[in-house]
Amino acid sequence: MLTLHAAPVVRHTPDDAAPLHEAAVAVDGDRIAAIGPLAELRRTYPRARVREWPGELGPALVHEGLVPDAPSPRERIHALLRRGATAVLAHHLGDAELRA
Repeated sequence: MLTLHAAPVVRHTPDDAAPLHEAAVAVDGDRIAAIGPLAELRRTYPRARVREWPGELGPALVHEGLVPDAPSPRERIHALLRRGATAVLAHHLGDAELRA
């Protein structure tokens, strides 16, 4: 199902100098279908589900280094999330507990 993820601010890049305001990201399955003003995307995709988020939406960060040390696998992943990462390259996940 196509979903419009709406927020007060939508950024194309992490350091986007000109973010969109009152905008949305149209997501169809695992693909971004469109990014633009919420009103325009509602007209373009009238049957889409709309999810409203507070704050900003923007691209996720891929962590490309070793996963930080911490007392447990869960805390190691939380350390990455606090840094803004939402993905880790597979070859940095050698520990089976961490992959789980």
